[in-house]
Amino acid sequence: LRNPGKKENFVIQELKNHLHQVLKFSESSLLRTKQEAEKQQKADSRASQARLAKLQQEILTLRSQYHNLVMENREAEQALRKKKYKVETEIENWIQKYDSEMSEKQVFEYEDLDLIHKEEKLQLEELKLRHAVLVEEFSQILAEREVNTKKRMEAEREMLRMVRAATLIQAVWKGYLVRSMLKSRRKKRGKGKGKGKGLSQIKGKGLGQVKGKGLGQVKGKGQGLGKGKEKGKGKEKGKGKK
Repeated sequence: LRNPGKKENFVIQELKNHLHQVLKFSESSLLRTKQEAEKQQKADSRASQARLAKLQQEILTLRSQYHNLVMENREAEQALRKKKYKVETEIENWIQKYDSEMSEKQVFEYEDLDLIHKEEKLQLEELKLRHAVLVEEFSQILAEREVNTKKRMEAEREMLRMVRAATLIQAVWKGYLVRSMLKSRRKKRGKGKGKGKGLSQIKGKGLGQVKGKGLGQVKGKGQGLGKGKEKGKGKEKGKGKK
């Protein structure tokens, strides 16, 4: 409680000193921050200027390349345009030449070809007519061959039937002669005639009749089979009765 004003003054003085130190520290800190910011700004400015210069150099290089490419492409385009025009001109000339040649050929060759075509067409019609005639003749020949074949087969079958009938008739006739000779021989034996005479009669008459009549008739009928089966049978029956 003694000297209260003195203690307050001391506190105030302490606060003033502390405030002064704070102000001094903040000013120095601000100054350092400002200096660092200025240094950073200068460094950034130098870096940006260097980058800007580099970019400008690249831009100039790219512009130069672009200009060179444009010039090269223009030259190539001009060359291609000239080549295209030349090719189109050549194609047009070839087309005109082809059209002119074809028109000339159509004028001369078409008429010749038309005449040749007409002549060949007439020849084709004649060949068709000849072919139709030949086909008809061939069909007639085939029909005639078929008829002749049938007739020949029928004649062969008729001949075979006639030969078989002649063979049968000859066998029957021989049997009849043998039986008749045996009957006559038995009759003569019963009457008391000699054996030699009977045998001579059998040999002279019977076998002679067999050979002369039977075989001759069969051969004659076999050669003349074309006269007809019924006629041949009639002859055989007539000779058998005799």
